[in-house]
Amino acid sequence: MLNQELISKEFDFLGDGIFLNVSQVGMPPKRVQDAYRSFMDNYIASYGMGMVPAAWDMVAETRELVAELVNCEPHEVGFTKNTCEGVSILANGYPLKAEDNVVIADQEHQSVLFPWINMHEKIGLKLNVVKSIDGNIRTQDMLDAIDENTKILIVSSAQFSTGFRADLKTLGDECKKRGIIFAVDGIQTLGRYVMDVKEFNIDYLVAGTNKGLFGTLGAGFVYCSDRIVKDIIPPYAGYQSTMSHVAPPSVTTNFETLEWYPNARRFESGNLSYNCIYAINKGISFLLELGVENIQKQIEELEEDLRNRLEGISLHVVTPESAQHRSGIICVYYPANKDDEADKILKSKKIYCTMRGGYIRIGLDFYNTKEQMAVVADALYEVAALK
Repeated sequence: MLNQELISKEFDFLGDGIFLNVSQVGMPPKRVQDAYRSFMDNYIASYGMGMVPAAWDMVAETRELVAELVNCEPHEVGFTKNTCEGVSILANGYPLKAEDNVVIADQEHQSVLFPWINMHEKIGLKLNVVKSIDGNIRTQDMLDAIDENTKILIVSSAQFSTGFRADLKTLGDECKKRGIIFAVDGIQTLGRYVMDVKEFNIDYLVAGTNKGLFGTLGAGFVYCSDRIVKDIIPPYAGYQSTMSHVAPPSVTTNFETLEWYPNARRFESGNLSYNCIYAINKGISFLLELGVENIQKQIEELEEDLRNRLEGISLHVVTPESAQHRSGIICVYYPANKDDEADKILKSKKIYCTMRGGYIRIGLDFYNTKEQMAVVADALYEVAALK
């Protein structure tokens, strides 16, 4: 059961606003806000002395928290700037050839898709693009797209434009049987739904941390399994990503080869965004304190409640084929020429969500309530009545 007292304490700054925009950017709890601010305060107070060694101790602790969240080993975690960087490391660093292909769905966000189009242009890599049907990306269609030249299957845990949640277990099991790398963009579900890289046989997991993990913009992480990490040569090298580093005032004497870290540290080429990682640290510790299983249950109950309230509405509500593909993201389409009127209705009820060009996206999280779902449903019925 969720600790409602703790949630109220950490999120009382939301007031009477109904925040439903976690699919775009999360609202960090107070402890995350305090951590982010305190990093700079401590930096100034100490004149920066000793900050980097202390920061690397904090980074090591944060690896352990990420590892606990996704069920991996700490050394399998590397920190990046965002999802796109994480995907690009795999796309550019894994030894792919022109005759190889990658299986990917047509709904994917550009951060997931464009690194592979880039490789298509650079080396002729082929993309086996799976077409969605009514917003659903069918598991069997993904598997049927695999052939003898497939090296990687990549999918988002939940699609940003429809909320469709992938069957990671089935996809991962099949990829393991066929010796194919299973890569996942987890940004839309991490911190909101249970993510177990071992159970799902995920080889490579990427995510920005500014949504359900309560980090900040410009920070993310990669989980890379020991099975494939040594096959990936990062597109950039630095003293933090290699064991070839020599401490000043010594200078490098080997100008021929680099000795990469044999784990996900190889993806970290220099100083990291330590303040952002400190925010990740506090965000994940908060989620673990609440229990992701409890969080997922709350989101599932809220989505069921809101979908029931919207039955019969005259707007198009994107609905996955089955409940197992729900993600706490509900997408509703309204007449695009009613943007101003729809925006006015949402603002009048202090509803904060993604709204653009005839599209409303509602992202639910554990701090939302069924009372809020009633307000949201009323607002959407008002939108539906626009003439």
